[in-house]
Amino acid sequence: MKDVVGIGALNLDLLYEVQDLKVLREGGMPLRAGRETSLPQKEFTKFLTMVTQAGTLRWRSGGGSAANTVVAMARMGFKTGFVGSVGTDEEGAFILQEMEGVDLSHVKKGGKSGICLVVLDRQRDRALLVQPHANDSLRFEDIDLSHLSTTRYLHLSAFVGTGPLEVQRQLMMVLPPAIKVSMDPGELYARRGLKEVLPLLQRSSVLFATAHEILSLTGQDHYKDGCREILLLGPEVVVCKMGEQGAYLACKEGEMEFHPQGETEVVDNTGAGDVYNAGFLAGLLLGKSLNDSLAFAHRVAAKSIRGYGRQRYPDEEDLKAFQEA
Repeated sequence: MKDVVGIGALNLDLLYEVQDLKVLREGGMPLRAGRETSLPQKEFTKFLTMVTQAGTLRWRSGGGSAANTVVAMARMGFKTGFVGSVGTDEEGAFILQEMEGVDLSHVKKGGKSGICLVVLDRQRDRALLVQPHANDSLRFEDIDLSHLSTTRYLHLSAFVGTGPLEVQRQLMMVLPPAIKVSMDPGELYARRGLKEVLPLLQRSSVLFATAHEILSLTGQDHYKDGCREILLLGPEVVVCKMGEQGAYLACKEGEMEFHPQGETEVVDNTGAGDVYNAGFLAGLLLGKSLNDSLAFAHRVAAKSIRGYGRQRYPDEEDLKAFQEA
């Protein structure tokens, strides 16, 4: 029995530091702080050349939203697995090596591995640019339903291509009712709008999203109204992640807000939201209250941004302290 199995993109994250994101924007690149986008191969190659010349490579790490979440949970001691696709190249081997402790027996291998360029400026603002490659080759036939039937939670995150999204939609129709689904649509799915991801939302128990993503999904003017709208579509809990400001949560029983104390030095906030998801799911799996789960989620996410990539992810000691609190 697994605690969580993830389905999403598997990428090699290359973190480059530049003086200012606007320098690259002036060169024609569609970069916005805190935002994620994708480019055709030719334009992506052009951008890679630009960022290599303008920036400094600071870190190389395995990545992908759902992958980050299950890695964080595995390091805390939970039993996790992953379904996805990587290349048969050096990058693919590195990505899988970075997922130690996660059951990778259902990861498909072929072609070239996905790449995510993480561009961080001196103000610690970062933008993501993704080239999916092998991620877009995932097909429904690659999914072993008997494997998924042994997990408590199935955690979904976004793909660039429509094909893997359709795989996730089909999966929601045949997934055993006993399996709970959590989902982080990220900006890629949020931009598609409610209609595109509705089958995923209707089957989800927990939705994680930023305020910007909530507004993109729903078209509402305020994130709280957007959360309430999504709550009517199926999820039992909607968690709106707001970074250093905390979080807003809407559920069937009501609403609550979590406001953290103090500040955290930011080295790299890439994947912090994914670690947040891991912390909240950990609380649910341990039977903790929603408020305690929010507090733990913030604590482990704040820890993660004090290092590059997965350098400062939570571990078994963090979970032990949470259990004993």
